[in-house]
Amino acid sequence: MYFKRITAFLLVFLFIPVCAQWGSQYNVGDVISNNASGTQGDYHVEYWKDGGSGTMTLKEGCNFSCQWGQVNNILFRKGVRPGSRDEIIVYEADYKPQGNSYLSIYGWFENPLVEYYIIESWGSWKPPNDKTVRKTFQSDGGEYTVHSNSRTGASIKGNTTFQQYWSVRKEKRTSGTITCANHFKAWQDAGLSIGTFYEVSFNVEAYQSPGGQADVVVTIGTDITDVAAGFGSERPEAILRPLNSYTPATFYNALGQKMTGTAGRVTFQGQHSVLLNPENRASGVFFSIPEGR
Repeated sequence: MYFKRITAFLLVFLFIPVCAQWGSQYNVGDVISNNASGTQGDYHVEYWKDGGSGTMTLKEGCNFSCQWGQVNNILFRKGVRPGSRDEIIVYEADYKPQGNSYLSIYGWFENPLVEYYIIESWGSWKPPNDKTVRKTFQSDGGEYTVHSNSRTGASIKGNTTFQQYWSVRKEKRTSGTITCANHFKAWQDAGLSIGTFYEVSFNVEAYQSPGGQADVVVTIGTDITDVAAGFGSERPEAILRPLNSYTPATFYNALGQKMTGTAGRVTFQGQHSVLLNPENRASGVFFSIPEGR
């Protein structure tokens, strides 16, 4: 894979052990079934549960799958540290929750200390508890509402009081592009301070859930452009720009199927891009393998 870092609401009473150390080294194919955290290549990994059972299977890049049953609390997280304002996520999730669960981008800011969520989909309950809408804004083809609240509990600074920021999508979705900068700007426009970046992760969580599963394909990077028009498709297409000079390239979708056609090459800021044909895709996340390599 030749992309830049290439490779899918916290309930106020939910305890999340975010202060755990990131000590273990993981590989593709590793299966985690007990509380653990560490790194797999350039990505940070965290698994935590409180009761019940669940497993997290690590795949290439930021990809992973997970399943759980009869849990009190459980989370599966994979992402980058420290991350930045410019992170863009393209994801595709086969997400099948039962009961309370959510699919989100998750992270922390320092100075001030803030835990944040960009909620894309959920189970039986839509977060957060706070019903006050600070702001409504459009991003990546959907409408989001901004919320904030204060919470005391576990944090990256130990047990303390901190703020939580939320962007909650009006309609559920399980695939697409998330332009993080749009959310950070909306929070600032709503009077919420943005501090130093600590983490940007893709997150699957569940609370008092009888079971569920998710298979997530995720690209996190700062060199992905989301095209506004989808060439007749309701979902915008993604242009991924390889950061190398090897051309031509063979493209594969997230399911590993070879893309036999493209809509043509375009130039963006002096780099060659490939726009994938919307008639020849099975998902919205794509990978490039230069020919002859």
